[in-house]
Amino acid sequence: APAAGPLQVLKMRGAEEPVQIPINARGASVNARACLQGSPVLVIALHPWGPLGGSLEDPHVQQACRTFAEAGCSTVRFDFRSGLGTGSSSIEDVKGVADWFLQKQDPAQSVASQILIV
Repeated sequence: APAAGPLQVLKMRGAEEPVQIPINARGASVNARACLQGSPVLVIALHPWGPLGGSLEDPHVQQACRTFAEAGCSTVRFDFRSGLGTGSSSIEDVKGVADWFLQKQDPAQSVASQILIV
């Protein structure tokens, strides 16, 4: 069975909610905070490099999400699974988060149709 999508998991209250977002078919997921609103625009806010202290709790990432949410956009910030290596897992994380919000929700359309990465 496919993983539950954003409409099944998030309450859409216009406030941030904690959520585990599935990244791939191997069962990997990322810890995230998402604010789902009625906008077709989803802002994915990325944090600085983890080994140097970056996380979804970074104040710049939090402020970016607050600013875009106040403008009516849906937002998500998350912790990357790994901070070392070639960066391919980080790319997979961003793509997985975007895909989760872009997946078609039955019977409605996807939650987002436009993605902005900041």
